[in-house]
Amino acid sequence: MPNLRKWVNLSFLICGVLVGFLFREAFSSLYDWIGWRVYDWVLSPADLSGIAVGFILFVGLVRSEKATNFLTDVLVELSKVTWPNRKETLVSTGVVSILLGIAALCVTLFDSVWMWITEKFLY
Repeated sequence: MPNLRKWVNLSFLICGVLVGFLFREAFSSLYDWIGWRVYDWVLSPADLSGIAVGFILFVGLVRSEKATNFLTDVLVELSKVTWPNRKETLVSTGVVSILLGIAALCVTLFDSVWMWITEKFLY
């Protein structure tokens, strides 16, 4: 259980950073739209807003017992998954690639035939 706690906290940190970056971009766009430009600041108001939102989210997630229990349960269930070995992964990748190529050829053929038919009728 203590080993999972560090992964849960790391996930919360990543979530806080991503949401903070998203809010920073949103606030930056909003400030540009309003026309509020501050050039002599080390951190712009958009940066400070994104950092604040990300930090508040991180602290809220760490303190939330429901979020911690949920993510711990997710990690426990993921540890029960039987992952494919390297050979199975390569074979599956090959099969998917071949079928994708066949599908692309079929779509290209259909598109070419359809283009030829429409050119004959329309021009």
